[in-house]
Amino acid sequence: MTGPAGPPCPRYLTGPEARRLGRRLQASFWKYLVRPRSYPLFRMRASRGGILANRKLLTGAGLCKVIEFDGTYRFSLSTPRWPSHVFDRMAAGGGLNVAAAGTPAKRQIDMAILGITRKCAYRCRSCYERDSLSAEDTLPVSLWAEAVRGLQHWGTSVIVLSGGEPMLRSEGVLSLLRSADHDHSEFHLHTTGQGVTDDIAAAFRRAGLSAVGIGLDDDDPGRHDEMRGRRGAFEDAIRALGSFRRAGVFLYLNTCLSSPFIRSGGLPRLAEKAAEWGVGIIRLLEPRPCGLAGERDVPMVLSDADRESAATFYEIANKNPGFPAFPLISYEAYIEHPDRLGCRMGGLSHLSISGRGDVQPCVFLPVSFGNIAEENISAILLRMRAAVPRPLRRACPAETLAPLLREKSQNHPATPVAFEAIREEWESLFSPSASPS
Repeated sequence: MTGPAGPPCPRYLTGPEARRLGRRLQASFWKYLVRPRSYPLFRMRASRGGILANRKLLTGAGLCKVIEFDGTYRFSLSTPRWPSHVFDRMAAGGGLNVAAAGTPAKRQIDMAILGITRKCAYRCRSCYERDSLSAEDTLPVSLWAEAVRGLQHWGTSVIVLSGGEPMLRSEGVLSLLRSADHDHSEFHLHTTGQGVTDDIAAAFRRAGLSAVGIGLDDDDPGRHDEMRGRRGAFEDAIRALGSFRRAGVFLYLNTCLSSPFIRSGGLPRLAEKAAEWGVGIIRLLEPRPCGLAGERDVPMVLSDADRESAATFYEIANKNPGFPAFPLISYEAYIEHPDRLGCRMGGLSHLSISGRGDVQPCVFLPVSFGNIAEENISAILLRMRAAVPRPLRRACPAETLAPLLREKSQNHPATPVAFEAIREEWESLFSPSASPS
């Protein structure tokens, strides 16, 4: 939806509008069915893990709202916009076979988050990278470009350029974007907003950036600045939202939840303001102890009551027809609960590469399956996928493995633990006798 004299703005589709769009999407699948050589992993039948098996899964996970933006539609942050070449490639790689994760019917990786820089001037309380932040970058942009090509060979739909703070390496990130194949993957940027100007945002848009996630942890400026460890952080984020909006980039928020924010009624307030700012999606993140960060992070972990409050808001905002003017709410901890889709780390849906080059199953789980500076990424991904045979239907491993990872990393607290050092404990996570909770 485009105004006569302004940038594109998101429109939130719910109820009958969303259902009509769903029927249009399903009708478009015929082009996949009639071209099986071009779309070898596209499946319809539920018995084969195809899209008919997904309806109950995705509806139960609260994915009932659609965002229209600049003539295309977004169903989630891990799904590329539709229609697009990237969406078609996702279908060819089995990306629509959500129920078949962990089988050969879903080869495609939904999202990879790349720590493109180790530099950052913030000191966020919940930062999963803070023990590896540095004033100097370890990996050249050329090596990141090689990793991107490897990820695209595996069919990665969404590649997120993160950090650290990628604005502190903006020329390198722009170079990477300009050299990338934008028909194979959609590129997002995660930033605090520091240093973003209208000119910089426009340059990123010209380089092919599809979406930007701005870190905003609270609608209260003081609490947000405290969470981010930097005075003026809230103002940075709001300025960046305006700059990227004027550049025509799709906007979403990365919101790390905290008890004060939830208990003060901040979620609906933030959603209302986000709609005014032109935000399409709010991504809710739960803080994790992150093993290597040590005991100091444990008080940040949410209580069961906090999680229940966030889940209730998620369900109401996405499913209730009375909230059509709210952005889509993305809540991965809710979606990947053992009773819903299960944890899809390790490339079943998502993975990460740290600023040091370590390929990890999740940004919150500092376990290295190899380093892109030492080994071809395809070999690393093969090793990781073999170690994550199916979605994990038990408590978050970032929490359950935290004590073990702290113990293993005592001598090297800023370095991820090698997978081989915890292979036995890792394999026990997927044991048939393992408790689901």
